[in-house]
Amino acid sequence: MLSSGIMQRALIEAIVLGLACGPLGVWILLLRRSYAAESLSHAMLPGLVIAALAGIPLVFGAAAGVLVAAILIAAVRGDVGVAVVVSGLFGLGGILALSPETPPRLGELLFGDLLGVTNGDLLVAAALSISVLIALAVAYRSLALAGFEGRGGRADLALLAILAVTTVAAVQGLGNLLLVALILAPAAAALNLAQRLPHVLALAAVLAVVAGVVGLVVSYQLEIAAGASIALCAIALSSLGVLKPKLGMP
Repeated sequence: MLSSGIMQRALIEAIVLGLACGPLGVWILLLRRSYAAESLSHAMLPGLVIAALAGIPLVFGAAAGVLVAAILIAAVRGDVGVAVVVSGLFGLGGILALSPETPPRLGELLFGDLLGVTNGDLLVAAALSISVLIALAVAYRSLALAGFEGRGGRADLALLAILAVTTVAAVQGLGNLLLVALILAPAAAALNLAQRLPHVLALAAVLAVVAGVVGLVVSYQLEIAAGASIALCAIALSSLGVLKPKLGMP
């Protein structure tokens, strides 16, 4: 399996994304912004399609799409406004994706193409993931205060910006529909399995990496889509937190 350069790059990409997505998911859940995470990933579809139409790397379209979506989501108030913005952008992306001029890459846009990751894609994902981890470390205190005291403000904006960067980093490998699973599912399990916040953050990163690696191996053995396999493995790991009380785990 690892004798192939394609699988080597895919494995490194899965590990890199897991290290960034797991800890980020913890903060998203603590600050109750899971709906924003789902919305932001879906709303960038128009940017992805335009990038495909223009023949440029998807990461540039993802960045533009996420920027527009983040501005609109930050501008509206309440879940209803966010839902309207997301539905509108996703609908626009669907129209563009199904137009005759669009290259047949809809599956890649929605579900990612982890096995198609190039060295350039890997470097971009690694750089963005490192930036995310640095940003989370710098914002640790303000995010912790916002999470435990229920205050938002600048912490919300910082988290939204970090989420946007993570979304751009993960879109090539996981697509805009599945990446939320790798962000939220390991974090949900970690919050149930660990007590202290540093332990939760570390465990979330480990679980996200495990989901990425196991999902990639399963996809290779069963010859199924890597992104979907990783998402299912992440969700399966999240069941650990649900089963903990029933199994009598400490």
